[in-house]
Amino acid sequence: MIFKSKNAQQRWMFAGQALLIALCALSFVAAIHPDARTSVRETFLSDYRVLVSSARADLVGNGIAYTVTKIKTRDSIFLEIFRPEAGGGQRLMEKIELADSRDGHFNFNGRVANLALEDIDDDGKAEILVPIFDRDLVGRLNIFKYNEGANGFERIIR
Repeated sequence: MIFKSKNAQQRWMFAGQALLIALCALSFVAAIHPDARTSVRETFLSDYRVLVSSARADLVGNGIAYTVTKIKTRDSIFLEIFRPEAGGGQRLMEKIELADSRDGHFNFNGRVANLALEDIDDDGKAEILVPIFDRDLVGRLNIFKYNEGANGFERIIR
């Protein structure tokens, strides 16, 4: 770029330096302040939906195998429970959002699992076992059981 005067060149250099200082200050605030960091992260990260795991078992006690999927999105983890339909398809029965958003795993029956379906109370209905981590990376095991009275699933252990 050719400047007609030394004064114009100095103004452009000053403007460039001011812009650079402003960008550095914004970067520093975004790195330090959690809300600003989250806002910057949301601006650049895209939404996604990933199937983490799935399992099938009789959850209701009627002899029919229901499918449970563990879904990870950008902001949270969901369980989706599907009931089989007569035509071979599946219908969403319930969607449960987990309070924590970091996927976990645990040793279950000699293998590593991040979702398990097992009848742990011997009532003929499998419970949903879902390990996750909280914000402080403390592991938690959520257990969900079908409640006939409410016609849905309820958390029995967190």
